[in-house]
Amino acid sequence: MKTRTKKILKWTGIIFGSIIVIIIALGAYIFSIIPKPLGKIPELQHELFTKPASPSPVTDSLLYKSATELAAMIRNHQATSAEIVTTYINNIKNNNYKYNALVWLFEADALREARRCDSLLADGTILGPLHGVPMTVKEVYFIKGKYSTLNAKEIGGFMPDYNQKIVEQLKKSGAVIIGTTNVPYMLLDYQTYGDIYPPASNPYDTSCTPGGSTGGGAAALAAGFTPLEVGSDMGGSVRCPSAFCGLYGLKTTEKALDLWDMEYPGMKSEMKYASLAVCGPLARNPEDLELLWNVLRQTPNAVLPPFSYDFDTAKSLNQYRVAWNDKWVFGNDSLRASADIREKLTALIDSLQHHGVTTEKTSPQTYEKNLQLFFAELCALQSSSQPWIIRQLMMPSFKKLDDGKIDKHLAWQLMSTMSPALWDSTLALKKSLVTEWDHFLTDHDFFICPVMLTDAFKKCERGTSLMVDGQEIFYWNNGAFCLSFNALGYPSIVIPLGLDKEGLPVGVQVVGKYFSEPKLIAFAKQLEGITPGFIKPKS
Repeated sequence: MKTRTKKILKWTGIIFGSIIVIIIALGAYIFSIIPKPLGKIPELQHELFTKPASPSPVTDSLLYKSATELAAMIRNHQATSAEIVTTYINNIKNNNYKYNALVWLFEADALREARRCDSLLADGTILGPLHGVPMTVKEVYFIKGKYSTLNAKEIGGFMPDYNQKIVEQLKKSGAVIIGTTNVPYMLLDYQTYGDIYPPASNPYDTSCTPGGSTGGGAAALAAGFTPLEVGSDMGGSVRCPSAFCGLYGLKTTEKALDLWDMEYPGMKSEMKYASLAVCGPLARNPEDLELLWNVLRQTPNAVLPPFSYDFDTAKSLNQYRVAWNDKWVFGNDSLRASADIREKLTALIDSLQHHGVTTEKTSPQTYEKNLQLFFAELCALQSSSQPWIIRQLMMPSFKKLDDGKIDKHLAWQLMSTMSPALWDSTLALKKSLVTEWDHFLTDHDFFICPVMLTDAFKKCERGTSLMVDGQEIFYWNNGAFCLSFNALGYPSIVIPLGLDKEGLPVGVQVVGKYFSEPKLIAFAKQLEGITPGFIKPKS
């Protein structure tokens, strides 16, 4: 073999060998920085997901009572906390298998706490407004010694060694936490299924989703497993399940309730990017929603300077000015809610007009910018703590959320580079949009719009196109109205408007200015006489 040929082969081998070494080294590096499970995937409580051989005794008269009523019964010695908690636990054990609403039941702990509440009451001590009242919380919240998996193998069987501040506040108020509720994989879906728990079903039609990501909590409320639930909302995760399950739900003002003390090992987020996700209560009536919100708002807040809520709630219905819309327009395109939702929304507006409310079908034409802002904030929140190479690997999954109709280059560039200049551009965009909407919400007390483009849809593979009145819509566009107000940070409350022709719940959301939660709740209470409210499922 000629010397020249030998040299070529030699250097070719060296180059290819070096490339292989680099690829192996890069693969090893990527593998080393990919988050590993934080614990062995837990063995499930099978009694929650299988039909019992024989039902446990339940006091039917206690089920579907409001939390307000249950609290009063306990204080007035009409029922003990232990009696009430036992009934709710037994109802869960009898029926949870139908909906997979709860994923962990804390039977022994809950009964022990209920008996403690009864003992304290006998001595004249009341812990707070929820003294002895059973409730559930979304599986995302940290409860000491209880699993928080996000329904993801990446998290695995993680057990926090402390209670989150939100949970501490609930316990301080006297609430008895009886279990945690089902969530979708990493909380990112309008359905509730993932790696660890069986999929959750809607109590109005088990072939349909209860929504996401607080889907298990909404199903639990509708099924009578709990009178109260604490959820979280990053892109509709309180409002979507509330609408799909006929409930009241409150998306709170951005950062007004501090949930940012939750930290999974090795997954620390930079607080400068803390946006979008909020804590929010769900209930079957606005009085209970107010009861729970009043407890939650006392949670110590380390992420916002001191602020004040707007408690100017003295207006009568005929003094309100309300704007509304049932579709988002962008360019030559639009997203419109289903005919059933539009019909219910229009009927509500007609009823408001009959009661003297001034209404106007209008909204700022900022939908494209709202969505551009949402995705930029989402990408920053989800990827800020990740190395460059991991952010690039994350990008394709995030781009699946995009139908290509709105330019989202700001989000993708931000995820790729985490450039401070791009983050400053994001904050400037948010400031301009909030200023525009603040002016609008000064001229109008509230903005009423759909929660989702559809009611509860049939369970399907995530990302599957949905049909609205014969037209195909992109899966992730279903929550377009929700995403807009997560991006802007405004609070909104879901009002149930009864059932559609298929017997599925329909809800709309009412949006207000920052820190207007008291006004939103007061408005919901005023609507009780002219809206159907929660309707118990037949199943």
